[in-house]
Amino acid sequence: MTLHILVLDIPSNGHVLPKLAVVDELVRRDHRVTYVVAERVADRVRRFGAEVVTYPSLDPLASLAEDDPAAATRAFFRENLAILRAAREHFGDLRPDAVAYDEAAFQAGRILARTWHLPPVLLTPSVVANEHYSYFDHMERLAPGHRLVDPVEEITEELRRLGLADRPEDFLWSLRRVEEFTISFIPPLFQPALETFDRERVVFVGSSVDKRDFLGTWEPPAGGARVALVSLGSVRNADGAFFATVAGAFAGRPWHVVVTVGDSLGDAEVRRLAEIAPNVEVHRWISNLSVLEHADVFVTHGGSGSLFEAWHTETPVIVVPPAPDFLPYADRNRELGAGRVIPLDELEGERLVAEAEAVASDAAVRERLRELSEHNRAAGGARRAADALETYLGSPAHPARGERSPR
Repeated sequence: MTLHILVLDIPSNGHVLPKLAVVDELVRRDHRVTYVVAERVADRVRRFGAEVVTYPSLDPLASLAEDDPAAATRAFFRENLAILRAAREHFGDLRPDAVAYDEAAFQAGRILARTWHLPPVLLTPSVVANEHYSYFDHMERLAPGHRLVDPVEEITEELRRLGLADRPEDFLWSLRRVEEFTISFIPPLFQPALETFDRERVVFVGSSVDKRDFLGTWEPPAGGARVALVSLGSVRNADGAFFATVAGAFAGRPWHVVVTVGDSLGDAEVRRLAEIAPNVEVHRWISNLSVLEHADVFVTHGGSGSLFEAWHTETPVIVVPPAPDFLPYADRNRELGAGRVIPLDELEGERLVAEAEAVASDAAVRERLRELSEHNRAAGGARRAADALETYLGSPAHPARGERSPR
């Protein structure tokens, strides 16, 4: 049975990149994928055969730096409404066979699934929650007082307008639990309380890092120096002092350091970083994987995408969490023996270099990463995700519903 799957997403590399190999696999199997995402990452999806519907993003990721505890949830809810409008305008009276959505687009996804009477699918690059484990509870234990606050009145009012006011709790970030069929792009071992999840309903396929050649390649310089990759990801990368501390720490040492800073720093600040030492190489963007294939250590913020790229390449990590929301992942990665953690307020040059040299030389960490890499690959990746989607959507309990869009 050929399927037409609608995918809803936000314009973030950490959310879009894990899905690209799955899109490619579905299209290769002659399924149709319509992907709603902002224009700035649309070409990354188009290249794999999906039909892309763009929407005007409100840049909700910028809200993560605000002091207001409800700023992020309010911004993401409004982003979800923009995604919702784009999907509705595109389809009109026609319907796909299923609506699949990123965790950050779960409100739009659940609204469409319920109002269009379609099978819902959660596609998440993160750990998932049930009655036994909550990421947000985990974060609050590690950083007391830090918790999301939903704009309940705004959400409830919009749900009332849509005829869905009977269960507003299903649309709150702070109460979010897996209800729908879920594909998680994390290795099973990384999920806390794994044994409490229904593995038929929640499928952990591991990181999906294939189909990323378009991000470019990197080769180490001659000389054989150890290589360190330094990155704060694509969201919280405006900390020039962090990058200066790290670059200065490795200056004049037998390391070659590749630093990626994203778009948040000004050109003058980037130039100053590049001038710190000849063994420090600064880029706005570069393919993590192409560097990690040669790296001895990865100094990272600890996002899921970065951690599992390190697992894939068997690269030890030093996590320097830039905010409380990265603490649960840093904690879990340390528990599993894949690297070390330095709190941001304890970061200083001598300690960083000492930790980097120690973890890069730690045979036990290397062996553990080999095991974790094998575990991650065995989870199945994009092929298993596509198999799971076909099984779920083709089963008698979840038939494709609605008037199909023409191919």
